[in-house]
Amino acid sequence: MVNDVISKIRNRRPVYVALSCVGGLVLLMLAMRGGSGDDGGGLMTADRVGAQRKAFDISTTANGELEARNKIEIRNPMERESTILEIIPEGVRVKKGDMLIRINAEDLLTKIEDEQAKVKSALAEKVSAESAYEIQVNENNSKLRQAGLDLEVATLALNQWREGDDRSKRQELDLEVQRATVELERMADRYRKSQELCDQEFLSRDERDRDEVSYIKAISEYETALLDRETYLNYGSPKEEKTKISEVEKAESELERVRLNNQIELQDKGSKRDIKIDQFRAAERRLERLQEQYDSATIRAPQDGLVVYGTSVERDRWGGSEGPLQIGQRVNPNQLLFILPDTSEMVAAIRVHESLAGKIKAGMTANIKVDAAGGAMFTGKVESIGVMAETGGWRDPNLREYTVRIAMEIGEAQLKPSMRCEARVIIESVAQTLTVPVQAVFSDGPVRFVYEERGTKFGRRPIKLGRRSDVTAEVLGGIDDGSIVLLREPTPGEVISEAWDVKQLTDAGYPVGEDGKLIVGEAPKGSPQGARTRPVNADGGSKPTSK
Repeated sequence: MVNDVISKIRNRRPVYVALSCVGGLVLLMLAMRGGSGDDGGGLMTADRVGAQRKAFDISTTANGELEARNKIEIRNPMERESTILEIIPEGVRVKKGDMLIRINAEDLLTKIEDEQAKVKSALAEKVSAESAYEIQVNENNSKLRQAGLDLEVATLALNQWREGDDRSKRQELDLEVQRATVELERMADRYRKSQELCDQEFLSRDERDRDEVSYIKAISEYETALLDRETYLNYGSPKEEKTKISEVEKAESELERVRLNNQIELQDKGSKRDIKIDQFRAAERRLERLQEQYDSATIRAPQDGLVVYGTSVERDRWGGSEGPLQIGQRVNPNQLLFILPDTSEMVAAIRVHESLAGKIKAGMTANIKVDAAGGAMFTGKVESIGVMAETGGWRDPNLREYTVRIAMEIGEAQLKPSMRCEARVIIESVAQTLTVPVQAVFSDGPVRFVYEERGTKFGRRPIKLGRRSDVTAEVLGGIDDGSIVLLREPTPGEVISEAWDVKQLTDAGYPVGEDGKLIVGEAPKGSPQGARTRPVNADGGSKPTSK
């Protein structure tokens, strides 16, 4: 069969002679697949395939390593250098509360007994000082209550003036202004009418003059009322208010003086009390610290997990040559003794390129392969995506990757941290739909199309493209199930030269105007691409030509 394919290639147009070695090998492999008929779906030859309905996943694959969801660092709590009396072997799986290590702390017992006696003495002195302080507090409270009462009385007097006397006076003055205003308007109107009647000789000049005098008197009374109100508002009321406020401030000052005097009187007794309290608390803290140090000499597992010596971790991290922890070895304060990962819950931490990180969302399904576990496969769900991108270091400073954490379902598997893994994250699952291989899809401006078989040549058929994976593309319109399409770029001699068929463009969802031309700049209706590309006319645009 391979020889037949080679013979066909040699007998076709000269362009095939220029195929590279790699291209030829690919073509031979496709020919072998085509002959086997494994792919079904209408595969006719090595470079043609039938559109078929199937489901497919849109996914991405990345590498990383396993981590325990919960892990605890255990350090030496002792404040001095000591030696190991007992230690659990590395690699053992422990339960919460199991003994991990016991450090020598016998010399702390004598210090604990001495400190207990100091605590009792400090307690007695503290109680005496507190009693003396309480007596002084009671005396000061009496003085403070009297000063507070004086302030309250002065405050009540101020509020009484503000809410009663002052408001009453203001209302009285406002009423007088209103009365004078009404009288002024009345007299002004009367005087105006008298003037008109006098001009018409219906009223004597003497009567008009009397009305004018009344009008002038009304003006005077109005101005006097305004002056009285303004005088009270600007001088009388502020003066009375300041007098009352002064009395309140005087009472406040007296209250503050009493408070300050009380503080001075309490200072001596209070200082002694505080000193005794501090001495007692310091003695308690020293005793508590000594007791904690003695108790912490025996370290127990705070959770279930796998015992990993700190020397092993630091050796892997920094390349040190120090051996494992053992009985009799000296350990320093705050030295890392153990890492205790809980291997019942594992997380795959993979590094995803920044171009793909935005497509991955929490909750997506993933399949994780662990080579160290015999290539076992585990399922999981994306738990989180790193906030900041990480660089590739000095090897590739331009690389930007995000850490994606995947919660794994491991069942009874015995996995360990730092095992390498490969995770395939399913970004989207596409249900049964019409599909073609992605290499069968071509573009001419905004038009996506396939080459369909027409006798011995191929014609362009516009399609509406849906979702795509690395190998499969969804077809939403333009061709039917079983349509034969070409998997490669045809030679010019294999292409039928023709304009775009308006009905085919319309069936594929491309907008066509009344003049039969493709509307510039619009993608097919319902297309998920969203991108606007170079416009193409329905009369063919930049179509390939046939020899």
